[in-house]
Amino acid sequence: MVQRVGGLPPPVAAGAGPGLSRRRRFATIAALYLVADIGYSFFFGALNTILLQGGVHLGQLALINLLGLLYAGRFLVGPLVDRVRFGWLGHYRGWLVTTQLVLVAVWLTLVPLDPVGDLPVVLALMAVGLAVSAVHDTAMNGLAVRLLPPRDRGLGNGIQTGMASVSIMLGSGGALLLYSHAGWSVTISVLAALFLVPFGVLLFMTEPADGHPARRERPFAGLVTLFRQRRVRTWTLLVVPVFALGGYVATAVQTPMMLAAHWSLDRIALVQSTLSGLVGLAAGFGAGALVTRLGRRRSALAVGVFWVFALASLLPLSLGGSTATLDAAAVLAVSVGYSGTAVCVSTVSMDLTRPASAATDFTLQISVLGVLRLAMSSAGLVVAGTVGFPPLIGVSVLLAAAGTWITARWLRGHHISSDALDTPREFA
Repeated sequence: MVQRVGGLPPPVAAGAGPGLSRRRRFATIAALYLVADIGYSFFFGALNTILLQGGVHLGQLALINLLGLLYAGRFLVGPLVDRVRFGWLGHYRGWLVTTQLVLVAVWLTLVPLDPVGDLPVVLALMAVGLAVSAVHDTAMNGLAVRLLPPRDRGLGNGIQTGMASVSIMLGSGGALLLYSHAGWSVTISVLAALFLVPFGVLLFMTEPADGHPARRERPFAGLVTLFRQRRVRTWTLLVVPVFALGGYVATAVQTPMMLAAHWSLDRIALVQSTLSGLVGLAAGFGAGALVTRLGRRRSALAVGVFWVFALASLLPLSLGGSTATLDAAAVLAVSVGYSGTAVCVSTVSMDLTRPASAATDFTLQISVLGVLRLAMSSAGLVVAGTVGFPPLIGVSVLLAAAGTWITARWLRGHHISSDALDTPREFA
């Protein structure tokens, strides 16, 4: 039976876990995604700043950033994560417990090092940490799919997005603040200790039974077979990019616009790291509740319209700035739109995920956002250097409006099923 999204709640999908209460499932997701982006945001945010302060050349930092490819391609390990189980530890739970132990060990190994004096060793450990994080986060996505029945995906992905915003805040601005007062060893030790939060939760939970055992297919075939479904292919390669493109064009030049408007570094850190993280947490929860109440299509339309106006509010900042309060409010409004978009994309992507290959399918779909943002981070700066900030912001508003219209139109035909779309015919 296929049921339109936004109607009566469908039956709980297989694997949603009748033995786990709804509150327990949400608490587990909150604990897991608390550490989702700590490592990545620290290595490419806080650590870069620490190394610059220590005299490391910008050219070296550019090469260091190439290590991000280890994390950006995390969907490539999805088939392995979906196929291999860890006996009594469980499937995705087993991957998470194992990788968290390794990550804690990596962080603790960094504690006695000097980030500048021992840079080669730090980078080697950084590469190991990013590779393990890729596996960890892919397994985390698989468990999230298993924990959330269709009716809970909106709120569940809202919690996921909100906690990921907190993890970015902790790994970047929070880590830098702690480093400035307590030094390297204390900062690294605290970040390592944060991984014990989800580890403790996982030790005392039982993973929901897998009602959809992995299909016998060639290794990594799932990366291809997912896109044989027309709606999945259209959603992932067309709808998601156009929905997010306008916002990513604007956020790529947000920091340079602040600097051009004579914002201090302290003010940029406060608004873009600390306040944006807190706003992202609230916006994630709010968008999740909105999806649960209004359904997928109407929520995406509301979020998209809000993001259009939020991006338009950046125009004064692009022209050199207006008042400090209005400019900061515009930056935070864009953060709200960013979180809302992430919730909408994650919820629909989870609807299109096959339970038998949950880690592969979900991670592959949402990885489009990471690749798009990475591309726009470079392209936006190049274009802004040629045409200036105001035209680029104007284009971002038009792209966001077009993306919202296309997404809302596509979602008219979006359906979910009582068995979480496990058979190919339900994608037609």
